[in-house]
Amino acid sequence: MIEYIIFVSSFYFLLLSVIGYGLIFQNLCFEKIKNFNDENSIFIGFNGLFLITLISLITSLFVPHNFFHNLILHIIGIVFFIIYKAENKKKYLKYIILISILVFSAVLISKTNDDLSYYHLSFTKYLTEQKIIFGMGHLSHGYNLLSSLFFLNSTFYLPFINFFSFHFSLIFFLIFFNFFVIREIILIKNDELIRFLYLFAFVFFNLSFNRLAEYGTDKAGQLLVVILIIKLLHYLNLNKNKFNLNILFLIPLFGYCISLKTYFLSYLILGVLILFLNSKLVESIRNIFVSKSFLFFLVLLIFYFSHHFISTGCLISPLPFTCLGDTLIWGREKNDIINLSIWLEQWAKAGAGPNFRVENVKEYIENFNWISNWIDRYFVGKFLDQLGILFSTFILIFLIFKNFKTELNKKFSYRNFTLIYSLIFIIFFVWLISHPTLRYGGYSVVFLVISLPISLLFYFFQSKKISGRKLIFVILFVTILFNLKNITRIHKEFNSNDIFRFENFPYYFIKEKNFETHTFESGLRIYQTHHCWATPTPCGHVDNKTFVKKKNGYYFIGKYK
Repeated sequence: MIEYIIFVSSFYFLLLSVIGYGLIFQNLCFEKIKNFNDENSIFIGFNGLFLITLISLITSLFVPHNFFHNLILHIIGIVFFIIYKAENKKKYLKYIILISILVFSAVLISKTNDDLSYYHLSFTKYLTEQKIIFGMGHLSHGYNLLSSLFFLNSTFYLPFINFFSFHFSLIFFLIFFNFFVIREIILIKNDELIRFLYLFAFVFFNLSFNRLAEYGTDKAGQLLVVILIIKLLHYLNLNKNKFNLNILFLIPLFGYCISLKTYFLSYLILGVLILFLNSKLVESIRNIFVSKSFLFFLVLLIFYFSHHFISTGCLISPLPFTCLGDTLIWGREKNDIINLSIWLEQWAKAGAGPNFRVENVKEYIENFNWISNWIDRYFVGKFLDQLGILFSTFILIFLIFKNFKTELNKKFSYRNFTLIYSLIFIIFFVWLISHPTLRYGGYSVVFLVISLPISLLFYFFQSKKISGRKLIFVILFVTILFNLKNITRIHKEFNSNDIFRFENFPYYFIKEKNFETHTFESGLRIYQTHHCWATPTPCGHVDNKTFVKKKNGYYFIGKYK
């Protein structure tokens, strides 16, 4: 019982801190929120995650994120939330608490994703025990694939609960996502096309992303990017050329998406679109590039990619052309990064799995030689399941909210919609030919490329308004399904016969590991084992070519040529 109280208390302690930092960010970057019913209040949660992540990226350069660091950090957030005065503050908090209760079942996990044991947990734990070490990429392939989520999670290392709160951030993303879309559907007078998109997103992602154990570092950014694209459509108003200053709200969060997963860099082409979709190009450029919003965007990405450089010697890992490792004592060799990039593409194209590898990798990944195998091993299983959920979403909403009349809605301009959709389709095509797995941005881009024309079709014909009891029914129906799926999962985990049996409720399973230690003359001790789990850090693989040097209080890990 005590463990459960600690677990729940830590969850809401961190949740309130995140909201507090969201208010701090709003005051720093935009105007002070005077009423929690204002438009900009929908961004508070995501902005809080953004600011804590930015602080984490900066402070990890100098100190580990131990209990002292994290308690000070989050007490500041909570104090700011408490003293902050604005209308409807209690109402806002009630909504957030209610949504958090409705999705809380997803937090209770025993089985985690496979990458947690491989590098997610060990890298995040390393941030709580050490200040940054140059060349961590030498210890594990996973340490070359950094996500800002690791840095955010490292600030959730707290007394009593330790690292068992690292996955709270994932449910925070879902809470703020649901608050965002529900508020936009119910309270805001959006165009019906926009409201259909939000409703599609709410149903699909809550039914598809119900298993928190499968989130990894991939799904949080996909939740965020979907609502940002929909909001971009909203701010451009589909048919207007004038620059909308509200677009500035989105810019830091697009940067945040990139820091969560580097493949979101492709969405920067939408930033170019924002500049050219209006008649006053010079004014648009000025409004963006002199804004605090763009400054925070740049600062976050500078510090995020600095950590890429520190860990691998690459400005953007694992893009080989950005690597300077051959000239740095800690950097990965360019050929190593090339091989890693090939491996990731091979895996994404179903050319590798737990029990098989294709023989000729280069031949396999080129010229669409991978298509047939990808269809057999990935599309028919995983991909079709998600398409089934998506099209079930469309059918459900159609049956509830559509009239069967063919009365065309003529209040529509194609221009902005067509341009945005064209760019999203380009992103989809790049994804399909390079890394066609749902984890690598596929959930978001597939959702957008299918949902945008479907929403347009709904918009074309006379519709019933998305309101009233039917809307409440959809929200409740999805919430019930979400919890039923998680309750069923939890029941199976309690009755499981494998290592992931839920015996340490409410904490997820951690496997005890045997390890070897390698202590270098510089004083750094590295712990070696297969899949580090919660092994002391730094944990990873070393060999007789590995060396460690110390300079100006920092360790540098490298390989003899």
